[in-house]
Formats: sequence, C-alpha cells, structure tokens
Amino acid sequence: MAVIDAYVRKETRISMAINAMLSLLIFLVVFGLHQPVESWGLGRWVFDFLPQSFMIALMSVLIPGAIAHKKLKKGVLAPVPHSTILPRNLLVRGLVLAGASAGIGTALVAGLVWLTGMEIIAPIPALLFKSTYGAILALIVTPPALRAALAA
Repeated sequence: MAVIDAYVRKETRISMAINAMLSLLIFLVVFGLHQPVESWGLGRWVFDFLPQSFMIALMSVLIPGAIAHKKLKKGVLAPVPHSTILPRNLLVRGLVLAGASAGIGTALVAGLVWLTGMEIIAPIPALLFKSTYGAILALIVTPPALRAALAA
C-alpha cells in the first residue's frame, strides 16, 4: 500500500503543478496584467472559474487515470482493494467530478467575492488566486479519482 500511496502523492503533485501553471497561462491570455480585473459578469473573473474548475477537474481525473490504467495493464502497478462511490468508467468519473467542481468551486468563489464586496481585483492578486485555486482543486480531485482508477 505504501507504493500506491507514494504513487498517488507523486501524481497529485504533478497534477497540481501542471494545473497551477495552466491557470496562470490562461489568466494571462484572457485577462492580461495591464488593468484591474472586473469580478462580475459574463467572461469576468468569477465567471471564469466555471470553465477553469471544469477543465482542471476533468484533466485531473482523465490524465492520471489513463496513465494508471496503462500501468495496471502492463503490470507496473497492481490493483488495490478500495471502495469508492465514484463511477468506474474513467470518462464518466471525470465528467461527474468536473461538473461538481465547476458548480461548487464557482459558488464558493462567488460567495467569497460577494462577501468581500470586491468589484474589481488588481491583476497580480487575481492571477495568484486563480493559479493557487488550480493547484488546490487538483489536490482535492486527483487523489480520490486516482484511487478509484486503481481500485480492484
């Protein structure tokens, strides 16, 4: 079991790093650093958490899950006893977690922005928040999704 735990930790760290970097790059393309970012409205900062959350969760399930499946088939990893409520099918599992992440994550960010009353956000803090959010979401989603992929 220690081998599996180490494998899950390693894949989770990789997922976190990739998703933090992708969040940073996409922020730069969408919002840039030249002016403050508006919080509310279609295509604005809070709205952007919908596609960001969906895609981060989806990729945090599909890519590590596909890699784990390949390693299981080759015998590099052995299936482990693990019960899960997540769907067995990789794509369905990804879509379920992506949909839940988009809804919950965006609602939490919207609530935080609403409670703080931030109508506009300076670009650097907005960028750092989105990049950190990408890493944290990968940290939350990748381990249970990967353990489900490795379940016997």
